[in-house]
Amino acid sequence: MNTGLRSLGFGLDRVVVPIFRWPRISAFVVLCLLALTAYGGTQLTFDQNLRAVFAGGTDAYQDYIQTVEDFVDPENELLILVEGERLGEPDVFAKLRDFQFELQFIEGVKSVVSAFALRLAPDANGDAPLVIDDAKAEAGLTPELLEEVRAHPLFGNKLLSNNGEAMNFIVTPEEPKAPLAITRAMRQEIEQIAADTLADTGLDVTVSGFPVLRLDIVDVLIHDQIVLNTAGVLVGLIMSLIVFRSFVASAMTAIPAILAGGAVLGMIGLMGTSITVMSNVVPALIMVLGYADSMHLTYAWRRYRAEGADPREAARLAQEEVGPACMLTAITTAIAFLSLTLSDVEIVSRFAWIGAIGAILGGMLVLAVHTLLAIYVGRFWHPTRDSGRNLLTMLRRPNAAIGRFAVTHARKIAITAGILVVVLGTMYFSVPPQHSLREHLPTSNAANAALGRIDKLFDGAFPIQIVVPIGTISPTSPEGLEKIRAVHEAVAGIKGVDRPLSLWSVAEWLGGDLDGGDNLDAVSRRLTELAEEMPTETSSRFFGRDGASLVTVNIHEMTTEDTEPLVDEIEAAAQSAGGPDVTMTGVTVLTARESNRTISNLFWSLTLAVVAGVGAIMLAFRDWRVGAVALLPNALPIFSTGALLFIGGHGMQFTSVLSLTVAFGIAVDDTIHYLSRYRTSGAALKLPDRLIETSRHIGPVLIGTTAIIIAGLSTTFMSEMPTIRLFGQLAAVTLAAALIADLLVLPALMAGVASRWFEKKTPSPDSKPAKQDAPVQA
Repeated sequence: MNTGLRSLGFGLDRVVVPIFRWPRISAFVVLCLLALTAYGGTQLTFDQNLRAVFAGGTDAYQDYIQTVEDFVDPENELLILVEGERLGEPDVFAKLRDFQFELQFIEGVKSVVSAFALRLAPDANGDAPLVIDDAKAEAGLTPELLEEVRAHPLFGNKLLSNNGEAMNFIVTPEEPKAPLAITRAMRQEIEQIAADTLADTGLDVTVSGFPVLRLDIVDVLIHDQIVLNTAGVLVGLIMSLIVFRSFVASAMTAIPAILAGGAVLGMIGLMGTSITVMSNVVPALIMVLGYADSMHLTYAWRRYRAEGADPREAARLAQEEVGPACMLTAITTAIAFLSLTLSDVEIVSRFAWIGAIGAILGGMLVLAVHTLLAIYVGRFWHPTRDSGRNLLTMLRRPNAAIGRFAVTHARKIAITAGILVVVLGTMYFSVPPQHSLREHLPTSNAANAALGRIDKLFDGAFPIQIVVPIGTISPTSPEGLEKIRAVHEAVAGIKGVDRPLSLWSVAEWLGGDLDGGDNLDAVSRRLTELAEEMPTETSSRFFGRDGASLVTVNIHEMTTEDTEPLVDEIEAAAQSAGGPDVTMTGVTVLTARESNRTISNLFWSLTLAVVAGVGAIMLAFRDWRVGAVALLPNALPIFSTGALLFIGGHGMQFTSVLSLTVAFGIAVDDTIHYLSRYRTSGAALKLPDRLIETSRHIGPVLIGTTAIIIAGLSTTFMSEMPTIRLFGQLAAVTLAAALIADLLVLPALMAGVASRWFEKKTPSPDSKPAKQDAPVQA
């Protein structure tokens, strides 16, 4: 194969060399590889841990893990939201009490907290009667009872809404960090009990909470793997058929891509890693990339066949012309993925490694399978008089016109592009980080929507855990209580903070004049006795094994841009009252701080991806000037998409940065194929004519491949996961902008400000010109 062109693929394109020498043996090897990955597909698992979004070695994550080990774990609690106008009617209210009673007998349930479980302070005999006794339950929810429940210092405002039309039940499983199988079974049992107990009451019952969100996310992941990959197959087949108007050519284009996507899916199973909310899109992404490479190969193969080459020779010539550039695009895509491995967040680095390995594996597999199909299936396609006419060839004249416009107005286009890069880049870097706990599920999802209503009805559903070290003294001692009280009251005074829950809440529940020293001593003794009798699921809400105490507050859901200042204010107040060793943690704190830090770090990963991708182009073409001229056309699409986020008032989510990073790796595809074609075509022509000829020949294929990739990415719009849909939308916009930049800005730069670099360039001595089409028509 051609040495000059081969260098573009860094030798990886040589995977096809044995196929031409030993096609049958090579076919057997490929079949064995596909069989192995098919087996890997049977070993696929799906990540069941929503909290792993920020898993890593950071101090913040380790504090969080330690806290949920030592204290109550809010992410292990199921929330049951019961709503309805008739909720307070005597007969309905009594049935809700029965519902509470039945919930306690579900297998795997450790405790149930609701308004019906609240108790009054113990009397002199130590008895603590229920707030809602049988008589009150039979009488219904009166205004007086509503006020009494909501005023209860332990959970009161978390269990009954202010209007008396919604009630919250908190169910804690026996097993810490209960697996999804338990969550699924408990959810089904709860829904069945609700249907049996609350029939004809007109109440709506929804099971929610973080365990249920995790369950629904995994169900969506499984659903997406079926829908996205099936849709990707169908879209690719249809698009290939439209472009080439041939079943043989369509199969040669689609089958390598389908097998590449399936092989990457199997590779994930073989690696023993789980599919996550991020890596979910990788197999479909590799599939659409495979379609693009296959289209380049099929387009070249058909041209050589139409010129008289037999299927095998046409395959060799097509691989020689296009294969190295295809492999270089796989390399730049892998580099874009690898830039994300710098993240210290496990889910991001895992996504990066899967994407990088998948890009290289998929690229090599496409080259190999396409060659085998060209040899064995290509014989069934026979050139005819109309063989040279298809949708792509019809686009040659318009693309020549675009190229002519670019070189004619080169300076104006370059100046405009430079101004746009500055303006759009400023907008791009002004987009604030943003992350939401619920962004992975649609708002229409029942559990997700219910959590949003719980957040509004019960004074916030997003917990902040404040760990107050007590040292060697007991948390229930007067000294310990005073320290807890100081933190409790300090954070309670902050606007936007819900009523805190701590041992001080229990002390208030026990009653008395807590400002009096003697009475505080008495309350301390009663609290010590009570603490010794508390079951673990209750005591863990107030103090841990090492003597530290817990103050919990809830805040309403808001963007991280708004959450982080509030978290900082709460931390400052808590540490001012309790000392610098007071620790702020919990999923809300972790989300606010780690998402901003991680998204900011991913910005640097994207910068590295751009630099490394351009560096790879320089190395492949052995010319730094080629990389320099490629920089602006590939930065412009990224900045354009970031500017759209800025103008639309959207924040930069994980998915946004990831999609931009991956889209950059894909967008370089067009640049590489344009430069590769320019390098080997029309060496005798003057620079403007050579660029027009390059645009005429490669432009239609770039349009076709971009259309296929965008069509493939459009399958993500069928996902039930908003983040996956966002990934597809942003990537599609970036790729469309990249196509415009490569067809308009790139030739303008080469013909204008960088013309001195290219006017005297000739192909390297060891390369031969690619087969030319008819000359450009004026």
